[in-house]
Amino acid sequence: MILGYIDIESISQKMVLESNLESVHTVEKLISRVKDEYAISDDNYNDIWIALNEAVSNAIKHGNKFNPAKKVRLTIETKEDRYLCFTIKDEGDGFNPADVPNPTSPDRIGEPNGRGVFLIHKLADTVTYSENGTCVEIGFDLYKN
Repeated sequence: MILGYIDIESISQKMVLESNLESVHTVEKLISRVKDEYAISDDNYNDIWIALNEAVSNAIKHGNKFNPAKKVRLTIETKEDRYLCFTIKDEGDGFNPADVPNPTSPDRIGEPNGRGVFLIHKLADTVTYSENGTCVEIGFDLYKN
């Protein structure tokens, strides 16, 4: 369920998602609506779409381990009149992002998985982990080139 109100000046919404991959589709619809509301460029939209899909999927799979009793919380807000920030919080045990291997290293390059955290960092303008890695804030500058 979406709570809050979107307008051109400010945005603040919260969603509580089930720990299944169907929730990713809910987030995709939300991103499309936010794109329209803010006239977000296609480049920014694609970056947001990929980063959020990765973050929410990671929270469901790795954080909550598909446990139906656990939820993923997503908050969307604007900051400093230019950043669109998404906070994703799971109910898992957490992780240390610094321990995630670099997927571009020669010994990992052929691996089919393990690129989510890397992609989030490459696509977003700001990424901040907290609460032992169970919470990530991903920010996008709406006015970058």
